[in-house]
Amino acid sequence: MRERVEALSGTGVGLAGGFAGLLGWAADAELRARAGFGAGPDWSVLYAELPLTVLIGVAAALSAWLLPRRWLTGPPAAGYAGRVVLVAMVLTGFWLAVQGWYAGLPEPVPDHKP
Repeated sequence: MRERVEALSGTGVGLAGGFAGLLGWAADAELRARAGFGAGPDWSVLYAELPLTVLIGVAAALSAWLLPRRWLTGPPAAGYAGRVVLVAMVLTGFWLAVQGWYAGLPEPVPDHKP
């Protein structure tokens, strides 16, 4: 039973990390795709940034969930609570880092159509 709980919780943590990566990427994605390109959209926003951001979010969440498992002792409920708090802190930091990264990019050029 414990293995099933561990597998389900790891799956949930992985999904939460992927969702945090997706939310971090989605902020102003359309503006980043149009930034400074007169000839057409920048497809690297979709084909490079999206998968990398989601995969890094999943990796950060799962590593925050799995690494402390060895060092946390005590009742299983306390171990889960500590790991959940750690994962929440890591995902919050990851989301803030992604937002800070994208905030440093140049502002998009507005479309002026006659």
